[in-house]
Amino acid sequence: MNKEIHRVLVSFVVVWVLWSSVGSARAAALELGPAESKLQLSQVAALLVGRYDNEPQRYYLKGMKRGATAPARLHVLIQPVAEKPLTFTLEERDGSEHDEVSRQGKLTLEADAATRQVLMKLDAGALQCVWGWSRRNTVWMATPVGACRGFTDRGIAGKTLWLGADEFWLESPKESVLTELGRAHNYECYIALQPHDAKPQIFTGLHLHDRGGTLEVKTDETPARTLTLSLRRGMWPSNSGNNLVELLSLYLHEPGNPAILGSGWATPEATRVGFGTEEEGVANGKTANARCKRID
Repeated sequence: MNKEIHRVLVSFVVVWVLWSSVGSARAAALELGPAESKLQLSQVAALLVGRYDNEPQRYYLKGMKRGATAPARLHVLIQPVAEKPLTFTLEERDGSEHDEVSRQGKLTLEADAATRQVLMKLDAGALQCVWGWSRRNTVWMATPVGACRGFTDRGIAGKTLWLGADEFWLESPKESVLTELGRAHNYECYIALQPHDAKPQIFTGLHLHDRGGTLEVKTDETPARTLTLSLRRGMWPSNSGNNLVELLSLYLHEPGNPAILGSGWATPEATRVGFGTEEEGVANGKTANARCKRID
């Protein structure tokens, strides 16, 4: 099946399930027994933890000439609190992982006293929200319970949430496109450079996430150059529809220079990706090599 058609159908199914199920879920929540409630709490808790970013979604929509509809960049980190079961820290950045934390708070999961449904509470000082989680086929849906106090348009607050194995979607009536936060994996990388007029340089122990993560290195040349390595796992934009595939891509470039110094591609499930160049693409240089290996 054409990948673009498949993507549209998947989005349609997600939205259809959302609107067809929210009403019934709110009208009469399914009562769970203690065993089912305990299982669902552990399932949501395990799935919730992670690093998420929508840079691949923005890249795809821009490449498909729909950049104007792309949700704003959002980077979310949810981590468990040590020795406090079902409690997590939440950090949201309006931008990449390198930007300052825009909002932070504490998430807690508990069973509703009446129905034993999974409830999630956000405590972020003046911002207070509650969601009710329920299973919808292969994904989990969290609908707001009442209105958020101190509501903000950015981040997860006040949104209907969809949580899957590899994505975290945020749905808002104010936005025409769901924010698709991809669950990130962590990679360890190295870069080897051989400029014409400087000694070889090797950078090791570098770390990137694969949802649009970036890092910078500086060369020993005179003048020194700052190079950026980026890693992205997501749909490759193809307006013809002939090459709509999900890829893991690695790029080395110099900010302000449109030329790519080096690039490599792999399948999205690959645990390694890299490239090597000689006598091409490296301004004033001879070779550039980079490799990244998944470490989680």
